[in-house]
Amino acid sequence: MNGQKERLMVLDMLAEGKITADEAEQLFKAMEEAPEETAGQHAGHSASASHKLVPGLSHLSRLSSLSALSSLSSLSALAGLGGEDMDAVSPRLARAQELLSALKDAGIDHVTVSDLQELKGHNLTADYVREMTALGVTPSGLGEWIQLRIHDVSPRYVRELRGLGFKDLEVDDLIELSNHGVSPKFIAEFRGLGFNDLGIDDLIELSNHGVSPRFVAEMRSLGLKDLKIDELVELGSNGVSPRFVAEMRELGLKDLDIDELVELGTQGVSPQFVAEMRELGLKDLDVDELVELSNHGISADFVKSLRDFGFKDLDVDEIVELSNQGVTGRFLAEIREAGLRDLDVDEIVELRIHNVTAKFIRELSEMGFKNMEIEDIVELQIHRVTPRFIREMRAKLGEHLTLSQLLEIRLHGIDEDRLEGLRAAGARGG
Repeated sequence: MNGQKERLMVLDMLAEGKITADEAEQLFKAMEEAPEETAGQHAGHSASASHKLVPGLSHLSRLSSLSALSSLSSLSALAGLGGEDMDAVSPRLARAQELLSALKDAGIDHVTVSDLQELKGHNLTADYVREMTALGVTPSGLGEWIQLRIHDVSPRYVRELRGLGFKDLEVDDLIELSNHGVSPKFIAEFRGLGFNDLGIDDLIELSNHGVSPRFVAEMRSLGLKDLKIDELVELGSNGVSPRFVAEMRELGLKDLDIDELVELGTQGVSPQFVAEMRELGLKDLDVDELVELSNHGISADFVKSLRDFGFKDLDVDEIVELSNQGVTGRFLAEIREAGLRDLDVDEIVELRIHNVTAKFIRELSEMGFKNMEIEDIVELQIHRVTPRFIREMRAKLGEHLTLSQLLEIRLHGIDEDRLEGLRAAGARGG
């Protein structure tokens, strides 16, 4: 066993309470003296001699369990590691001893070497422990002390909260308030607005949803003076800001209640959306209509494309129906190019529902079926009277076949008697 490993073993036993500080110092002293005493011995005997100079460690497990680190003499054992000079490290050890003493006064007796290192990493000092303890903050263990430091819960923060009447806060309460950005200033400003009975949960919820004292003051300046906590939270959590309310009012929506404002915010109806719809002629939309347009993904571009094709006086239900059926500006342009003009909304929807394409209409027209009624086109599409089917029937029966005859053949098939009748009709020109 080399000297470094022996030192680590001693520190572990000290931390576990298996040896006292005095016993640890004796072992370290023996290790320091070993090289001098073995210098003159023969090489063949050096290993066994060195082993005898360091007291055996096997008996240490039988010592009574003691506190891990409780005195400056305990901490002085750390100085031996790495060959540090005692004069150089004594201030650090003194600070550590002071921290141990403060923690002991706070009810924490057992601190290991690794605990001490972690506490140092989180800047837990004796002054901090004493100040917090004096303020009545009593963490139940090292973990809570560390959490207080991690979340920047300072003695000043606690004093200011106590000055506002929060005198009996638990460690978890302090951590949660600090973690959610609830400052003493935040609380004081809300009290200045008349909210004098806010509890911890109220304060955290307000802060989490972006409801600041300024938010409340601006809402009040807009006439929303008697808002309750749950109403403020609902407005804040759904993106209804004072600016949102002001811009909606500028657009003429002046008498919106809380539910209507929340509905608009929840459904993504922005002041810009309202303004764009008004520019397109939809000037008197109420909240329900605005929400319906937004819910169905109706954009200003879509409404504009409909207007460009002559649909200037559509109501909300018609716009939504066209959108739901996938009617696009491109579809309207293709249908118009295929020869179908002046269609109303119902006719366009009928074509779209039954997947009638511009190509289908164009091919029928090229075969001589022009100026057809929408109902006839849809019926041919429903019963699969396709251009290909028409060509096949014409090849067998002649060019004279009417749409009604083609539809009858598709629906009922054709036997020899019927076939002769159709041929005869063709020969007679009818």
